[in-house]
Amino acid sequence: MRHARLTVIATALLLAGCSTTVAGTPVADPSAASKPETGSYSTEARTIGATSQEDGEALEGYRMAETVPYLYEVDPALRFNGKVRAGSRSSIGGIAKEIFGSVPGEALAAAEAGVTVGADDTKTGATSDAQRKSRGVVVGVYRMASPAAATSAVGPGLRGLDAPLFGQAPPPKVTTRIPGYDGAVAYTMTRQTSTATVALLAYKQFVIGVYGDLSGEQVKTYFDKQTKGLDGFTPTPLDKVTTLKLDPDGVAGMTVSPAKGNGGYSLPARVAVLRQTDVQRSVKTFADAGVDVVGSGGSTTYRAKDAQGAQHVVDEFLAENKAAFPKAQSESIKGVPGSTCLTYAAYEGAPSTDTWCIVAVGRFVAEVSADQRVQAAQAVGAAYVILKSRQ
Repeated sequence: MRHARLTVIATALLLAGCSTTVAGTPVADPSAASKPETGSYSTEARTIGATSQEDGEALEGYRMAETVPYLYEVDPALRFNGKVRAGSRSSIGGIAKEIFGSVPGEALAAAEAGVTVGADDTKTGATSDAQRKSRGVVVGVYRMASPAAATSAVGPGLRGLDAPLFGQAPPPKVTTRIPGYDGAVAYTMTRQTSTATVALLAYKQFVIGVYGDLSGEQVKTYFDKQTKGLDGFTPTPLDKVTTLKLDPDGVAGMTVSPAKGNGGYSLPARVAVLRQTDVQRSVKTFADAGVDVVGSGGSTTYRAKDAQGAQHVVDEFLAENKAAFPKAQSESIKGVPGSTCLTYAAYEGAPSTDTWCIVAVGRFVAEVSADQRVQAAQAVGAAYVILKSRQ
């Protein structure tokens, strides 16, 4: 289950997954007696277009995400608010600067492909403690042009002072060591009451990075797992990334059209699960339900092994969401049998509400989120019609 919204654009994926925002004008359909209201949303399944060079570079990043270990395997507390982000080659340096600082960002700007994965230890929901200090970690894997290029990117110069961020001077970098990885450049940075460990390692033609609240031993555990994962990875040459398919199984084509364009993409479950609200719980849910592909567009579509598996996904996501937002108002949408929509405030005293909807149709699950109840209801109605047409 994912609470945050995602807008898919037609080019340069730069995808940072979390749930889906649909855009459209809520329009009532007075003739709809037994069918759902769908407003201005299209109810036709789509064919996702050809892969551009920029899309292919992002898809290569997502291929590398399959090598990233679950962060809860490094620290059991790091299971919540998963994020996975990949983009075109031109975006890699900027993303790296956001995470690691300007000096590492410049060193990684020459990467051919990259992906970042994050998680934290804070369970979200209306009853969560806003005063609780959250611990979070982001890891990155960057493919350089060659092993020599990777080695060149990871040197003592990374300990240089970063440029100011938002007008604030960066904290000093205090050198530290990662056990068993003397070739890594590692240091800590302390901001007020928070200390982050930063470590970068050259491995084959890759640079592996860590930023967050981890001990040296925990970084070692991550490096051990990440290097093992990369041992089985075969890179796609840059001039071949357009052969990677945006939607090889047609699952993204069964989502509602996004707010802009006609874009969409699908990911294998092993990658898509990295952006779930509770990653560890969703790993089990996906395994139990046989989820193998997740498609994203203006809504999200999960493909399970069968109808029973799809209903299991719905039941698990509903249980998780109801526990997170116990005061949520629940309703079933007319013309969408088996559907549930929850309308809730993201936190106590929030000035607005969000609506999240879900329904199983055969072996598929449609999930949608919007900040207008009518908009979400019409979008899930459109998603239902699309999935029914493919049964």
